[in-house]
Amino acid sequence: EWDQLLSPVLRAALPKAGICRNFPRAMVYAPIALQGVGVPHPYGLQVIKHLDMLLCHKANRTKTGAFLEAVLQAHQLETGTSYGLFQQVYANTSILASDMWT
Repeated sequence: EWDQLLSPVLRAALPKAGICRNFPRAMVYAPIALQGVGVPHPYGLQVIKHLDMLLCHKANRTKTGAFLEAVLQAHQLETGTSYGLFQQVYANTSILASDMWT
């Protein structure tokens, strides 16, 4: 889905930067240290922002942090596991959770 959203943007922006518009996307998103263009992939940025939100709200003891902790504990209860959500292998426990979690 991200590729469909970014396709028109990259097709216009890459030639402006002097790069062929058909340049392999893996190289567009690769870091400069690995001979890539260094464009950050939005999905990766989204994941980082979500994790940052989880950590910041929990550390600052906000109401949102308390809600997130309750939701994570509810998921643990629903799957019947003795370990947290981020310690689970998704492929093994996804069938135990309701559609709300997938």
